[in-house]
Amino acid sequence: MITENDKTVAENENKARNPTRKELKERIAELEKQLEVSQSRSEEIEEFYSDRLNNLNDVLFAVDTGGYFTYINPAIKNITGYDVEEVLGTHFTRHVHPDDIPGLLEDIEKTVSGEHKPYMFRIVKKDGTISYVHTTSRPIIKNGEFKGINGLMVDIARLKHVEFKLKEERDRAQKYLDIVGVIILVTDREGKIKLINKKGCELFGQKEQELISKNWFDISSPEESREGTKSDYSKLMGGKVTLKPYFEGNIKIKDESRIFGWHNILLRDENGEITGVLSSGNDITEMKTAEKALVFAKLITENANRTKRQFLSNVSHELRTPLNLIIGYSDLLHEDYLGETNDGQKQYLDVIKRSGNRLLLLINSMIELSAAGEGKIELDRKNFSAPVIIEDIKNSTLPMAKKKHIELSFELEDDIRTIYADKNKIKTVLYNLINNAIKFTPDYGDIKVSILKEGEVLKISVKDTGIGIEKDDINRLFQPFTQIDSELNRRFEGVGLGLMIVKEFVEMHGGKIQIESEIDKGSEFTFTIPISNKE
Repeated sequence: MITENDKTVAENENKARNPTRKELKERIAELEKQLEVSQSRSEEIEEFYSDRLNNLNDVLFAVDTGGYFTYINPAIKNITGYDVEEVLGTHFTRHVHPDDIPGLLEDIEKTVSGEHKPYMFRIVKKDGTISYVHTTSRPIIKNGEFKGINGLMVDIARLKHVEFKLKEERDRAQKYLDIVGVIILVTDREGKIKLINKKGCELFGQKEQELISKNWFDISSPEESREGTKSDYSKLMGGKVTLKPYFEGNIKIKDESRIFGWHNILLRDENGEITGVLSSGNDITEMKTAEKALVFAKLITENANRTKRQFLSNVSHELRTPLNLIIGYSDLLHEDYLGETNDGQKQYLDVIKRSGNRLLLLINSMIELSAAGEGKIELDRKNFSAPVIIEDIKNSTLPMAKKKHIELSFELEDDIRTIYADKNKIKTVLYNLINNAIKFTPDYGDIKVSILKEGEVLKISVKDTGIGIEKDDINRLFQPFTQIDSELNRRFEGVGLGLMIVKEFVEMHGGKIQIESEIDKGSEFTFTIPISNKE
């Protein structure tokens, strides 16, 4: 039974299958409108992408199976100087540097086979100059058939320029590293060699490429200490121990152990993390050997000097007692204590006494010098009157000067009243210098003693008109038992210890002694000592 509803549905279906002319026109108008919108939208999309492709700084390109350009965007002019029209339809090899074509063809074969292979090559620009580009490309496949290649080309000329500059700087730095006569070494966190200079390669007898990436400790550390050294390095990389800026240690070079001194700094990345160590190492084996030899020689010398001083001291003490008896009994005989002596006997006694006193002076000087050398003499610094000590020296030395008709004068600055020093040693220094001047000054000569004060320093000079000293002989004056030549030994009495004691006592006070002299015109001995009581 057919219902009214069924009839309505059937009528509508029939109407849809057989539209009226009006309905057809309306439908066509609607479809045309939709098509117009779609075309407009397509044009907008095409224009959008075209604008962006044309404004790219990088080159988009496509080549067919024969290698001819089928598409290229305007950026090609920025890189090569060619317009798009000049490139389209040309073979790509026309624009590639001839030396780079074989390598480029190999890379293209890999791209065609499906391998993503970026490649860099040189291009020849329109003006004939050379530039560098980097290219990535992919095969064009349609319906399973290879149709060509499309890709992206980037101008890397500026990048290559920077790369060349960096290489120049690296080569220059490498020359600096190679010219120095020490090992320059960089090790990473594992102790592997990241950089080593020419000197390091020469020492190990290997090329740089053979040493790079090798473990430094495996090739340099003695076997018995290798594992411990590696463990210490690992702790250093972990920040558990502090790097020593300098240390000395043995390394193994061609089966020989050498001592190296190492200067070191830690290397860190931008985050402050430790990445390795930069070191410079210098072979100090010979220096260490020489140091040991010097120390040994010093010990031998000190021991010899100690033995010599001890011998002199012992002998001097043993001689002084009988010598004092000889001098004493000579005085008794000379003074007729045991009966009258004639003139001839007195003359002999004078010779005995004079020789005995000279020998006693020598022995006392030797004892004093020995004690000073062993550090047994100490300074007894006190404040004492300068005028008083000068008066004592004057009374002791004037009689000797008068015997030779020598004019001996003393000049003491008025403001020098008190001196802080060892009084007895200063007296000894002055007495020895004046006595020395009297000895070597001819009859009717002049000797002037000046005592000046310069700040906290006392300056004393003894100037004579004596025989003078050759410049080459001045340094020998302060050596023990020394006079300038044998002729002086015969002409002037002396044991050669006075100036040695002078120098010793002046330096004990922290002072210095200087000499100015000219042959046949005289000499001036000047010494300075601090006289302040500020220790």
